[in-house]
Amino acid sequence: MKYIYLTGLLWLLFTSCSDFLKEYSLDQAYVRGYSDLDELLIGETYMATEYYDMNLDKVYYPYIHMMADETQENTESVNWQTSYSLFQKQFFGYITWQYRIGLNPDKLTTKAEDTDWNKLYKHINTANMILFEIDKQSAETDEDKQAVARIRGEAYFLRAAYYFTLVNLYGQPYQPANAATALGVPVKTSPVIEDKMFPRESLATVYSLIIQDLEQAATNLEGIARKSIYRANLTAVRLLQSRVYLYMQNWAEAAKYAQLCLDLQSDLIDLNTFDGSKAFAEASSPETIFSMGGNGIQAIITTAQKGLSASEDLKACYKEGDLRKEHFVCNNEENWSDLYWYCNKYVRKENQYTANVSDNFLFRTAEAWLNLAEAYACMGGNNETAAREALDHLREHRVEMNSFDATTLSGEDLIEEIRIERRRELCFEGHRWFDLRRYTVSEKKPFTGAIRNTYTEWGDWKTQSTMYTYELKAGDPSWTLQIPYEVIQFEELTPNPRNERTHISINQFYL
Repeated sequence: MKYIYLTGLLWLLFTSCSDFLKEYSLDQAYVRGYSDLDELLIGETYMATEYYDMNLDKVYYPYIHMMADETQENTESVNWQTSYSLFQKQFFGYITWQYRIGLNPDKLTTKAEDTDWNKLYKHINTANMILFEIDKQSAETDEDKQAVARIRGEAYFLRAAYYFTLVNLYGQPYQPANAATALGVPVKTSPVIEDKMFPRESLATVYSLIIQDLEQAATNLEGIARKSIYRANLTAVRLLQSRVYLYMQNWAEAAKYAQLCLDLQSDLIDLNTFDGSKAFAEASSPETIFSMGGNGIQAIITTAQKGLSASEDLKACYKEGDLRKEHFVCNNEENWSDLYWYCNKYVRKENQYTANVSDNFLFRTAEAWLNLAEAYACMGGNNETAAREALDHLREHRVEMNSFDATTLSGEDLIEEIRIERRRELCFEGHRWFDLRRYTVSEKKPFTGAIRNTYTEWGDWKTQSTMYTYELKAGDPSWTLQIPYEVIQFEELTPNPRNERTHISINQFYL
């Protein structure tokens, strides 16, 4: 990690989101007060909260929606030539789970693989610096002390969130039995430049740091009012704690922190009375707890010009009377000649793209209800009653009143129903890929199936087109991304045992 941290710290010494680094030497940055650190927190530690219509360059890990089973090729699009030259080729290595994630379809050329790796570690660098400097700041009044505590708490939260994201992109899925030896990601918590390589730490080590950071975040943010939904507060910390423990299969702690989150914020939108004048998922929603990062959904599936649609499998999981099929995924029935299904979760009724929350870093109360339900269902026994109650509380707000039936399932059937409900509710929010990979190693009802994606090389109206189908089975090491090629070359980190991959079938056709 020497290269990443050295360049990251030098960059911070000579550039800034404000003018607080006007005075500097080659090895020292001067901080005039905690407000300078707050500006650094906003400008360089949080993910940028700008939202882009058709540009994915500044969106964090947009491929997360494409690797799972939420999207599929939109073969009905009339704009397929533009679609595949600009989009599918760009993400070919992710969509088809290649050993080299930057691999292009010709399998001869590649694009950069370390973009998100570098972004996330750069944010961690700044969090480390803030945590190092914040205790040096003068805090005489109660207001000053609260500001210092808030900055410290937000920095701990963000560092935990970034390590959690990194370890779930590049580390193995968490299994309690082998967490002490399974490989995670490199860890560094000091702002000091060290002339050494940082090896990959075990999952147990990385998750231990995440838990400790979140505990520190909770301690510091206790009793401090939220500045905005783009700044972390105690509610966001509690929800992330719940998610972390859910991934660790620590059901009791997952339920505990989900409830603590709901004790602070539990509102749900009732789709029976929702008029769609605003987007369902937006900053002002009573369900929104926290968000950061861009939104690339329009560039992925909201428009037919990009060649992807909501998958048939996703659409099929919504039952009759489920109002989410109207407000989360719907088709453009007005244009019968170019029918496709898109995500309208972030879109207003008049179909204007108005996203002001992220599509892969959005915290909502609905997740807390689902975490609570899943944790109790996996605990089993008498806890199943609480699991059904949590699940039904969410469903009452999502289905037509005359279509609602109380849940009576138990055991593995209840767990499976909660997972399906999670898929319905959290679609296109960045959960599905992470959920599927943790299901593959779950001690409770492990996922044993497979998902499939296609990649099509299009001809013109008189030339044959070829569709290649790729499959990813449970237990395949490709549920974990390969460490970026650029990082492996420089850092000599242990690579993941990701397989070389080819298609399982070919379908040739004419348009």
